[in-house]
Amino acid sequence: RENTPLRPLRATGSRPPLFLVHAAGGPVAVYSTLAERLGEDRPVFGLERIEEARTVPEKARRYAEAIAAARPDGPFLLGGWSFGGFVAQETARQLTAAGRDVPLVVLIDSVRPLPRPGLTHADRIRAHFEGFADHVADAYGVRLELPYDELVAMDDDEDRIDTVLRALREAAEVPPAALEHQRASYLDMGIGELHRPGGYDGPVVLYRATEPAPHTVRDPAYERDDEALGWDEVCPRLEVVPVPGHHLSLLDPPHVDEIAAHLSRVLAERAP
Repeated sequence: RENTPLRPLRATGSRPPLFLVHAAGGPVAVYSTLAERLGEDRPVFGLERIEEARTVPEKARRYAEAIAAARPDGPFLLGGWSFGGFVAQETARQLTAAGRDVPLVVLIDSVRPLPRPGLTHADRIRAHFEGFADHVADAYGVRLELPYDELVAMDDDEDRIDTVLRALREAAEVPPAALEHQRASYLDMGIGELHRPGGYDGPVVLYRATEPAPHTVRDPAYERDDEALGWDEVCPRLEVVPVPGHHLSLLDPPHVDEIAAHLSRVLAERAP
């Protein structure tokens, strides 16, 4: 079906497939190495971004429909890196509420953001785009001059990011694909920030990075010290697996090999 968000990362194999939700703004190709390492008998499908779905529950509803259409009898193994983990957990909630079998949810360094006490909405917008300007300076060697007051006054996230990317296009030679990725990432991160995960009683494994993220992606709200990254508050059957590496390196060798080795064992137990 052409209109499905499902993308095969490994289409062959006789075991129940693993469905992995895209990270913020990202294509599901980031999971290719993990899919390869899980072995020939475990099919793996990515769930690509749905532009018009603007909340985590709506994304989850669309993915639950696509997964159930592809595999009507289940069981359903779900996971995702970063933002993808939030959507995977909500998709699992919706499927189990409908009486479906979800043997496992896999969270790959998905961090529930901490509250930002004392920061107004305007402060958060300004801080985010100041951080983005720092990232642009590192990546492209140009200082991005942004109309911060204008950005704060805007009501719509799409208008906000389009204004910023227009300024970036004028300041530096940036490939269109990189601009689109930045736009999608910003919108997805906003969706993730507004989401409050509900309780989920099924088995969950969290692969947690042990090293801090590079400074270009650091945000105090996501720098948690607790081992469970906040998920123990909503997922009582949570197993936390520390993995060497930082947030952006977990899906690359050698760190992805550790995840794949552990996940292969867990999947063999829960969905042989």
